Amino acid sequence: MKSWNEIKMDHISETTIYKLLSDDLRLKIVKMLIKSNMNVSEIIERCGRDQPLISHKLKELRENGILISYRSGKNIVYRVSDPYIKKIIDTVEAASLRIKQECKYVECNGDKS
Repeated sequence: MKSWNEIKMDHISETTIYKLLSDDLRLKIVKMLIKSNMNVSEIIERCGRDQPLISHKLKELRENGILISYRSGKNIVYRVSDPYIKKIIDTVEAASLRIKQECKYVECNGDKS
């Protein structure tokens, strides 16, 4: 029998992944964890935010399969669950840069008609 998390993971949609990565703080955390696994204290220190907020963001990311956590001594260490998460972020960053460059040459303030 599958656990609740396994059942939930079967139903994670692309939209859920996009929503999770659309939050600035969650995105910052994921980008940090792409570079290096970290414990909660390290994440709090690097983000400069309070522990309850960071713990909440980590929980959202972990429960939706973006992050995996494991125990290392007294610490809970987090890492990105799948290398494709980095590819998603890299692709969006590249597209964003191209759009910004295009906007230098064309009006990008929406439809003015």
